Amino acid sequence: MDDDETMKELEDIIQFAAPLFSQAVDTGKEIYNTVERHLEIIPVGITPIYFNEGYLFLEEFWSQETKIYFYKITIFKNNYEQYRGIHTQHLDTVRRGLALTHESLKLQLARENRDFPNPATFAVVARARFPFEHSILPIAKRTLVKYLSSLGGLPAND
Repeated sequence: MDDDETMKELEDIIQFAAPLFSQAVDTGKEIYNTVERHLEIIPVGITPIYFNEGYLFLEEFWSQETKIYFYKITIFKNNYEQYRGIHTQHLDTVRRGLALTHESLKLQLARENRDFPNPATFAVVARARFPFEHSILPIAKRTLVKYLSSLGGLPAND
């Protein structure tokens, strides 16, 4: 096979694959938007001015469990742009009940960490069933960053 035939074959492969890649990206965006539409963010208690770190409570409405995460927003820059990232650390999973509300969880966390007396705390509730690790958790994290940016608590992207 000579160079012209090889180039033609590569061109044919690219022409065949490009619409499939585009379709896969569109499907991914659609799934992302669907999951995001079914997430509700609820501030817990009095929201402090400082949002760069705090607690994230993640719940699936049909479950009795609340997953508690510590979150920290990071800013990283290159020569052209600034990006926000969020890092989370799973702290605990608790069973909700009448006596265990979001507010009581926040107070308990503040008592356990006296250096953090009024932590920013947000509950994110999934209102539809999706895979937790691959859908709810990563999209909830990105949604929280967007939400905090809209409150003015985080620097905006340049």
